[in-house]
Amino acid sequence: MQPCEGWVVCLLSTIKRILIGRPLKTKETSHVKIGIFRGMAVMTPDALSSVAYATDQMESILVVLTGAAATKMYITDVLGFSMLGTFIIVGLAFLLYLAYRNIIHAYPQGGGAYAIGRNDLGKFWGLSAASTLIVGYTLTVAVSVAAGVDAIGPIIPVIGMHKMIANIVLTLIIMGINLRGTSESANVFVPFTYVFIGCIFVLGVAAGIKAILHPSAVHVPTLTGMHAVQGMGLYLFLKMFANGCSALTGVEAVSNSVPVFKDPAPERAKRLLLTLVITLSCLFVIVSGIAMIHGLTYNPDVPLINQESMVVFGTRGLGYLITVIISFSTMCILGIAANTAFTGCPALWSSMARDGFMPRWVLHKGDRLVYSNGIMFLTVISLALTIGFDAKVNELMPLYGVSVFYTFSVSQLGMVVRTIREKKPRWALRAATSACGFALTAGACLIFGIARFTSGAWLVFVCVPLMVVMFSKIQTHYEQVREDLKYDFSRPLHVGANAITIVPIASINRSSVHALEYALANFKNVIAVNVIAVDSEEEARRREAKIRQEWERLDAGIPLVVIHSQYRAVAKRLQRFIEIELDHYDNDNITVVVPQFITKRWWHKLLHNKTGTVLMAWLLLSKSVKVMAVPYRLSR
Repeated sequence: MQPCEGWVVCLLSTIKRILIGRPLKTKETSHVKIGIFRGMAVMTPDALSSVAYATDQMESILVVLTGAAATKMYITDVLGFSMLGTFIIVGLAFLLYLAYRNIIHAYPQGGGAYAIGRNDLGKFWGLSAASTLIVGYTLTVAVSVAAGVDAIGPIIPVIGMHKMIANIVLTLIIMGINLRGTSESANVFVPFTYVFIGCIFVLGVAAGIKAILHPSAVHVPTLTGMHAVQGMGLYLFLKMFANGCSALTGVEAVSNSVPVFKDPAPERAKRLLLTLVITLSCLFVIVSGIAMIHGLTYNPDVPLINQESMVVFGTRGLGYLITVIISFSTMCILGIAANTAFTGCPALWSSMARDGFMPRWVLHKGDRLVYSNGIMFLTVISLALTIGFDAKVNELMPLYGVSVFYTFSVSQLGMVVRTIREKKPRWALRAATSACGFALTAGACLIFGIARFTSGAWLVFVCVPLMVVMFSKIQTHYEQVREDLKYDFSRPLHVGANAITIVPIASINRSSVHALEYALANFKNVIAVNVIAVDSEEEARRREAKIRQEWERLDAGIPLVVIHSQYRAVAKRLQRFIEIELDHYDNDNITVVVPQFITKRWWHKLLHNKTGTVLMAWLLLSKSVKVMAVPYRLSR
């Protein structure tokens, strides 16, 4: 390595060590696994953070039913439907818990909907589930970070004025934290997760106390009032319900990443999943309930949680400080919700790579025992989505909902099929639970797809089939490679007697002689080839005479072939010579040894032609001959 290059590599290595940390040994894997307490920070922020926008998403549908002149009581009656939707979604959350509990038991190695679909339903179902999971994970990063920036924008105006820059910076920060390892990211995100949970519970308690002290300010919907709401139909309710189901996003992350837990991993994963569902349900009911009793409606500029904290605590003095803390904690949980994707998506890609559906470079863990390549790849895709959709949550949500609920549906259907096939004790109850979950999640997916098709959901229906085809092509390639490389042991090891080794030389110099010495020491039937490419025949004859004279002085004991190139193209003339030799020798019996000199400075490389590099690239890409480079390092 050249001194300049060595200094650059050393500097980059030092920076990497500072930012990422020291490399970890494989045997240190147990030290980076997590328990339930830290698992709440790694696995649940995606699901917990969804309560910050799920009620908003429901009310964004109901806002068409309210007008500027609507009374508080009428608004409360309208919001009664969002509360009804909230309770149905909470029930669905517990159904999903029962279903995913069985999934964790059946697939302790992780993989979630992909593993279930592939093993229990077939290749297409597995790959389609994986495709929608990937879409969902990348959107998790984009949506969570965008929603987090939106949450703090009203409080800190400078962030609100530069949302795109804030989105990009926050995404890169989360990527850097995750590159340091699962345990490290858990340590960073634990405080933010529990502070957010605490803030919502404090908000709920304060709202309850205020309701008791000021009962006149509380409005509770009545059945009569809800029946009197104008324009409320089944389709609108189902559309609202589908939007509210965004509160369930992230529930599947625990089953996808079971191996990151400490032993016994499946049991810890099940307990964490139950803790998540209970916590999520409580937070969701609190946010929807406060909005209903105070008649707070959807505002695209001020998230619902911000409105609630302003109503409950006020906008002055200590109340304003509490509102700022709640807004900041909401931004943090929304931002670190992306961490769920950074844990789950690279793990999913690794599972797919083991099955041959993804490139091998996403299979292995990096210095910090995390899937570093997958983390960086996910960052690139998510930033592209953020920039492409201008970091707008409402424009990203349609893609998000269809993706998430399709994976829910596949996992539930897979468990129905698996349970019926195995028929273990109490299989009928488990099958019925999974079937009920499938019906609800498939219905939500269908409603999302139809209602938001023109708003962007159509992209999912286009991208998923293309991704399935791409994954199948990748698997086909790996299978072909495996078949081509498979050795037939009935064929004896054969050393070709009729072989030739070609050493292309530009002149008699230290680099070419170095390559000739290597070829003579290791191969038989060596020949040297020189191509003369000059502007006149007289100059060509002079060059040939000179090189032949020097060749005689060298006394190499091998033949020298001198070729004249009429079109002054050295690489092409060498290629033509090798093609002629291929008519006389098998590809396996031709070896090309290419001399290459290595310059001392990086900019020196710009001063030399790339004949050897072009020749090697051509040979490697289009010819099945053996190629090797013999480097010679220049001292100055």
